[in-house]
Amino acid sequence: MSTDAVQVPEFDAFLSHLIALLSVYEIQPVTTPVPRYDGPRDWYKDTILHSLAVMARRMYSAEEAIRLNR
Repeated sequence: MSTDAVQVPEFDAFLSHLIALLSVYEIQPVTTPVPRYDGPRDWYKDTILHSLAVMARRMYSAEEAIRLNR
């Protein structure tokens, strides 16, 4: 058996959640609820989710301000 065979990454629930979350943030305007992560939590996952939420709020506020100034 070859040692340089393609390795299939194991399923990562948090990574799947991030992909779904970023996909929702791409939609303009947001018409669907933001998915919640219900998997195992730790400080780095909580920090990533918090930072993404802050960035999303800033993004939506900036987009709204631009829309109102047109």
